Amino acid sequence: MRAGRAAQLIISTSGIRPVLAVTSADASGPSRPVSARLRLLEPHTAAIVVLPYIRRWRDLTSPLDEVRGLLAVPRGEVPRALRRYADAARAVCDVTGLPLGISPLAPHRAAPVRSGPVPIPRRSP
Repeated sequence: MRAGRAAQLIISTSGIRPVLAVTSADASGPSRPVSARLRLLEPHTAAIVVLPYIRRWRDLTSPLDEVRGLLAVPRGEVPRALRRYADAARAVCDVTGLPLGISPLAPHRAAPVRSGPVPIPRRSP
């Protein structure tokens, strides 16, 4: 798995465990085999965060425009369809130490990474 090799490379060159943000390919989330592989990567990462699939972004010309300001908006004002994504993006900010007002997609200086696993959601049978 490329993510495992990338994590090892980052750790060996910088000594910092990376945060792995995984985008779901569809609304069902990661498959069981993908979730199993992600669990194998947990010891080599600061956190693994699964970003949920957002169906409406499939039809937008530039979905990143909507993503960029998501963290600056209070959770109660985020459209319901985007709340799970906003929560996952906040988890990335919590682990990386980025303040919530800064989009994880904007250029920034590296912040120290706090350790601690973020649970990987399990698919129901």
